[in-house]
Amino acid sequence: MKSSIRTFLLINLLLSVTLIISLAIIGNLFLAHKDIQIQLDAQLINTTLHIKSFFSDFNEDKRDLSSIQRSLLTPIDTTLRNYPGIVNPKTHQQHDVAKAIQQSQNNLEFQIWNHDGRLILHSPNTPKIPLSNGKDGLSNLWLRGDSWRVNTLYDPSNELTFMVAERTDYRQTLENKLTKDSIFIMLITYPFLGLLIWIIVGRGLDTLKKVANEVRHRAPSYLKPVDLTSVPSEIEPLVKELNNLFNRLQEAFDREKRFTADAAHELRTPLAALNTFTQIALRAQTPEERKDALLKVLAGVNRGTHVVQQLLTLNRMTPEAMRDKAIKMDLSKEAADIAAELAPEAIAKKIELELLCCETSPIMIGHPTAIGILLRNLIDNAIRYSPEKSTVTIKIEDRPHKIVLRVIDNGPGIPDELKERVFERFFRIIGTKATGSGLGLGIVLQIVTLHHAEIKLEKPESGQGLDFQVWFPKPPTL
Repeated sequence: MKSSIRTFLLINLLLSVTLIISLAIIGNLFLAHKDIQIQLDAQLINTTLHIKSFFSDFNEDKRDLSSIQRSLLTPIDTTLRNYPGIVNPKTHQQHDVAKAIQQSQNNLEFQIWNHDGRLILHSPNTPKIPLSNGKDGLSNLWLRGDSWRVNTLYDPSNELTFMVAERTDYRQTLENKLTKDSIFIMLITYPFLGLLIWIIVGRGLDTLKKVANEVRHRAPSYLKPVDLTSVPSEIEPLVKELNNLFNRLQEAFDREKRFTADAAHELRTPLAALNTFTQIALRAQTPEERKDALLKVLAGVNRGTHVVQQLLTLNRMTPEAMRDKAIKMDLSKEAADIAAELAPEAIAKKIELELLCCETSPIMIGHPTAIGILLRNLIDNAIRYSPEKSTVTIKIEDRPHKIVLRVIDNGPGIPDELKERVFERFFRIIGTKATGSGLGLGIVLQIVTLHHAEIKLEKPESGQGLDFQVWFPKPPTL
């Protein structure tokens, strides 16, 4: 089953929201528990003060307490009408009185004790024993299997003690109701939350669809980068890598086209020459003419082979082809191996091939195959362009931050104005008698670029020839 970003985000966001809201509810109730208790205690004290105010002008000798006690069992309005003296005439807060008495009837129990310790008034379900020890303030009471919160208040003006008690399970019921309401609201809003997340995530993923549609409708040969203007920052790295892939594909296609064009261009002349010399060999009248024509055919085959090899080598020298192949290598050893391979060519021209290395073997990070090709091209060129009975010197120098490869010959050298053009493909200096395809230095330049090195073309100390230098960076860890 294929994974879906939208489904993944929807499920995980809903789970995360559920977890966070649940923790918030639990934390809120835990933190609010103390505040709720304080608030309810304040209400309990306020109720006690209200009841006390009802009896601010109370005179026990002038009141029919039995009638007042019976009135507690009648509706509140009737009680207030029958005993208007209960209400403080100065405040006339009849509505507040009714509300307070209603609350006391539903959730509260109260007692009023006189100075003789006699219970003169109480709520219907209140026991005849005191609800507290008589000291002013809040206290807890365990009565008839229930826990009570009691507030006691003494009024010195009429020597009455007021005791108002509230069951603590009422408080717990209130907290439970808050919890249930919070959970209920969360469940009610859940479908809307899921819908909003679904819509928002979908809008956020529209950019991916646009990029996918743009890539889907592209022609196979259209490899221009995707426009990053409207791409969100989260997927910008993905689109950038996609653009890098397009660039690499474009370079690969261009390289293949160039390879095909170069091969067709460079092989056309050798193949035409082969055709001509083969016909000459077939029509030759004497063995000498036939041999001379066949030798020219062989030379043409060799030149064509060399051109194809150089083209293939040039095509291989790309960052993609050489990726993840760099290793530690001894440049002196590589130079010695390549010099040994090319020694027969030097001997054939009576050229002395000299290798000079520093005392320490310089170690560099590179691609052995590419470095071997670079050495072979430089040394081969030096041998080709040097006159007979001359010297070609290969020097390896270990500098503080660089490893320098120098190939010094006694050839005609390169004019200053052509030192940049000699790296162009198929470029050959006019008047050059040495054979070649004009691709060798182009290959060298690609290898040097691959290794982040530098090329310097200098005059030797003798003033004759060319001092070809390649400055390789030395890794700081080596």
